[in-house]
Amino acid sequence: MKRSERHHLKQNALAAGLADLQYRLETHRREIVIWVLLLTVGLMAAGGYVSYRRTQSAQGADLLADALNTATAPVIPPAPPPDPMNPNATPPAAAFQPGSFTSEGRRTEAALAKFILAADAYPDNPAGITARYHAATLLAVLGRRDEAATQYQQVVDSAGEHIYGQMASLGLAETQLHAGKVDVAIEMFQRELNRPASNVPVDGVLMHLARAYLLAGRTEAAEENFARIVDEFPESIYGPIAQAELDKLQEIDAG
Repeated sequence: MKRSERHHLKQNALAAGLADLQYRLETHRREIVIWVLLLTVGLMAAGGYVSYRRTQSAQGADLLADALNTATAPVIPPAPPPDPMNPNATPPAAAFQPGSFTSEGRRTEAALAKFILAADAYPDNPAGITARYHAATLLAVLGRRDEAATQYQQVVDSAGEHIYGQMASLGLAETQLHAGKVDVAIEMFQRELNRPASNVPVDGVLMHLARAYLLAGRTEAAEENFARIVDEFPESIYGPIAQAELDKLQEIDAG
């Protein structure tokens, strides 16, 4: 085959290919336009979703920060009333500061409301989960343990194996302990102690477990856990308390 003929065939093949492509574009123009639009919308949606998540995270973090600021705000009791026996005495200067509270109780209630607000607004957001954990803790401090247990359980369900999920498990066990369900609490503490990859300090779990055993009247098991704190965690902040409890139990055993 001559060179000119080969060149002519290549040109014909190229022309045929272009013609076929043009035919396909014309024939399937509507479908192609739809797919392009769908792809564009999909990309925009993905970008919008990422932007939405970032916005959600930022807003949740803002609410959490506001609640934490309230929980740590200064408590300044009101100034004492003027001395009725000395009407000419200069009244004490007002000690109130913006953002402060006149009592621990008022501050706790205000912080609790803000933690609940953040938790309910962003329940699956890390900031919302953190806020719910703090809300549960404050409810426990206020003695509202049934409500605390509900909030702790929601944190466990949302956070799972993450640190707040594990801490909420301990909080939930504490609510069971205060409700008189000592055996249930012991089982929950033991489960947390046996967790393969726990983020919660083991010495803290041992202290919870030892005290639960004491309440259950199982002094030998309590001694065993107090001894583990002393022997395995000599630098633990619970060490002196555990040693004191051990000394008491050993005195009882000796007597």
